[in-house]
Amino acid sequence: MHAVTFLPSRDTCAVRDGATLLGAVSLAERPLARSCRGVGVCGACRVRVVDGAGNLDPPGAAERELMRREGARGPERFACLARVRGDVAITTPYW
Repeated sequence: MHAVTFLPSRDTCAVRDGATLLGAVSLAERPLARSCRGVGVCGACRVRVVDGAGNLDPPGAAERELMRREGARGPERFACLARVRGDVAITTPYW
């Protein structure tokens, strides 16, 4: 199990290896925009990885295309596509 921490509250939830960040957000009952139901096309579930970026799978082809299209940069990832492989901390502007 891996810990996903939501900043700035520091609330944490445990997820299984390979779970998506969106799954963690749902388990923790945190609000996160999404209009495509988590299939990786809308770009609304963008989060900023504050710590543990190396504990996420590298972006696959679908996420790289979404990043290009949506102008994501630096530590930004799309929660529906980013898979957790270790402890990570994330935030979004409206938390």
